[in-house]
Amino acid sequence: MSRVFDEGTALFAHTKAQGLEGVVAKRRDSLYYPGKRTADWVKIKNLQDEDFVVCGYLLKDNHMVSVVLGQYDAGRLVYQGHVTFGVRGEHFGRIQAVPKRDGPPFDGPVPKGNESAVWLEPALVCTVSYMERTKSGGMRQPVLKGLREDKAPAECKIK
Repeated sequence: MSRVFDEGTALFAHTKAQGLEGVVAKRRDSLYYPGKRTADWVKIKNLQDEDFVVCGYLLKDNHMVSVVLGQYDAGRLVYQGHVTFGVRGEHFGRIQAVPKRDGPPFDGPVPKGNESAVWLEPALVCTVSYMERTKSGGMRQPVLKGLREDKAPAECKIK
């Protein structure tokens, strides 16, 4: 039997403060059915949001695109990974409209795995939600939340 917490919001806030992944919530009267998913049990994750400069993109199979991300550190644009999403919709159209450039906007060589990227002038900012940073600095389960009109690329700095 599961323990019941009447203050689920407070429990969730506590997990966030402790740096935990989140909580699993369920209806008090629900049952557990092995091997079957039901809407009575819900995983609520502690996600982080961060803003990144859109530096380029990679076209992938199945109408997907991976956006190359960067952030500034002491005035230099630094590669910060990717976020993948579908190419349909306004976000990709706006990304494609950014002026292209011959190479990456980062100092140094092309980051590994980005050899076929379409490089862009660092003009757009996007918000990405993710679980946590890996030891190598990558993001676990990144999701593009959208593009930002109200923030300049230079404001996207490594924390």
